[in-house]
Amino acid sequence: MDLEQPKKWKNNIMESQTSNIRQLPLAIKSNNEMIQEALSKGASRAKIILTKNIAVANWNRLQCQFGCQHYGKLHTCPPHSPTTDETAEILADYDKALLLYAEANRDMREIAVSLENSFKTKGFYKAFGMCSRPCDLCEICTIDTFCKYPEKARPTLQGCGIDVQRTVFINGWGDVSPNKPCADMQNIGMVLLD
Repeated sequence: MDLEQPKKWKNNIMESQTSNIRQLPLAIKSNNEMIQEALSKGASRAKIILTKNIAVANWNRLQCQFGCQHYGKLHTCPPHSPTTDETAEILADYDKALLLYAEANRDMREIAVSLENSFKTKGFYKAFGMCSRPCDLCEICTIDTFCKYPEKARPTLQGCGIDVQRTVFINGWGDVSPNKPCADMQNIGMVLLD
């Protein structure tokens, strides 16, 4: 005989029929678990955000083209990364993202890709990680052929037209990203989630 009290759903909140005790909605539990996993993998901060709060602007790619030493030299940077318009279309396929920040000595690409892979095993099949620093997997990028590490290499946020500073500011982290794009101190990442 099952002694557990019957449960019902009300407004996406599970509650016992015999008490006033409420549990967190499943979405909040899932969000908290994702944040805790990000922190355990080396992020200093993690926050679930809506993709509509990710700022996209054409000027980012302009600064990549005229001012960044990596432009045209890496598979993960312009002109090889998605354009601003493509990024806006891609973001429309997602509802939320896990915004990440880590100290400068942490490898954000590794954190984001590890989270991406973990979330895919948990049913987030469209999960895709990105970071603000250029790829450093190869000493010299194999730009003339194919990427040697496609399972690990990810485009830079700003190379795809994402305004990193505006995005972190919009989402309450204005103190995190005072640096220029691709700077070692700018260690921002995100994992797009469905």
